[in-house]
Amino acid sequence: MASQSPDELTLAELRRYSLAQLEELYAQPRPVTVPRGHYQGTHLQWLDTKGARHRLLWPVVDLLFRRTPFGVDFENERWFFFRRGLGMGRFSTQVGPSRWRDTETLRLTYDRSRLPWPIRHLLYDEVKPLSDSLCLGLGGINAESGRGEYFYFALHRCD
Repeated sequence: MASQSPDELTLAELRRYSLAQLEELYAQPRPVTVPRGHYQGTHLQWLDTKGARHRLLWPVVDLLFRRTPFGVDFENERWFFFRRGLGMGRFSTQVGPSRWRDTETLRLTYDRSRLPWPIRHLLYDEVKPLSDSLCLGLGGINAESGRGEYFYFALHRCD
């Protein structure tokens, strides 16, 4: 299992983690604060949940978060695709209990986004900072455990 301190993990090491190791790492209690800066995203592992297997949403999520370069700009509170200047998906951050796991996390909600209401209402993500340069996230939709969470992703500081 995850034996290395999260503060010492590199992106390359995190990419080699099994789903069980990612689950263990995400659940570990640790201080949760809002990261600063810009982070490049990396898809890590799909979850075996009803939501992640949704035949209509899965192809869209796969295209956007496994096949397309993405990232998070915590300074301006928005997701971006390809490069920071293509920001969209404005979010608000709140430290609190995870919707999907028994841990404290950083919750990203999209009520303030200019995306169409059905899309912004559907979006929800969580981020667990591991160090000043690396975060572990759960990507998904605004739904309960077992249906809302789709995949683990890493965010690596790029500025």
